[in-house]
Amino acid sequence: MTAYARPHGFVTKGIHWLSAGLIGYGYLKGLEDVSQLADPALIRSEIVFALLLGGLFLLRWFWTHNFGGTTRLPQAAPKWEHLGSRAVHIGLYAAVFGIVLTGLAIALGYATPVLSGVFLTAMIGLHEAALAALPLLLLAHIAGALWHKFIRGDGVLESMTGRIRSR
Repeated sequence: MTAYARPHGFVTKGIHWLSAGLIGYGYLKGLEDVSQLADPALIRSEIVFALLLGGLFLLRWFWTHNFGGTTRLPQAAPKWEHLGSRAVHIGLYAAVFGIVLTGLAIALGYATPVLSGVFLTAMIGLHEAALAALPLLLLAHIAGALWHKFIRGDGVLESMTGRIRSR
């Protein structure tokens, strides 16, 4: 019999799905051009959003590492699954923190004329790289969850979504 994953707690699930929602919102409302930051209300809202997203991911990291548990992979899962899961999760955190920090740096560079040259260009390039990496990491994350649902049948997906009880 395959080991079945323990469910995540309410707080961990809530932080996970709130994170997903904020990332989706960030992509939907993203700026078309850095010159839009000339609008003071928009730059303020971008800074608030970046701080909210970054703060949530800091909370998420702290919570999962200290209380909620970082993985629900059964111990018996192959080593490559543990390594892959860890790599994707580290990548997700790195991409989100990269997006947040470079976004804040872009706001600073845009608002500070002395930083508007090479610094701003470099931050925009790094921001775009992190924005491009994040969907690939999310796809890998979702593919891993579906792998565990349909191939392994070990409850890893259900640990985050809740178990569907059979009748």
